[in-house]
Amino acid sequence: MYKIKLLILVIGLSTLSACQIISPIFVDYNGVRRDVAQWINQHQLMSMQQKRALVQLSKAQQKIERYLEYDQTKRLAVTRENQIALHCARLHVTEHKIQQLQQRIYGTETQTVLNRYQQLSPQIKLDPTSIQCE
Repeated sequence: MYKIKLLILVIGLSTLSACQIISPIFVDYNGVRRDVAQWINQHQLMSMQQKRALVQLSKAQQKIERYLEYDQTKRLAVTRENQIALHCARLHVTEHKIQQLQQRIYGTETQTVLNRYQQLSPQIKLDPTSIQCE
């Protein structure tokens, strides 16, 4: 009986390890800076949905750094993308994790970048049916 329980435990642990090894297959990091993708992927206790939400947010947030360079049409699109990504992220991860991601993306300029974006971005109201989380 002891050997059977041990065997089940070993199989269970190896399955868990195998899932953690192949986890990047289920999250598309395309469009995310390598250092940010590695930071997201290193959180092994996060679900795939949480990682996908952070990836979606990362893709949107990376565009904020160049916000001043965009024309009005592009600014509106970036603002919309960010609002959707923030909404989706807040469904799955804590504000603290969102702030950690932003710190990873912007480094020491985090507050400056986010403040500038908030001042310049148009205030838009999203249609709930248009929100699509990855």
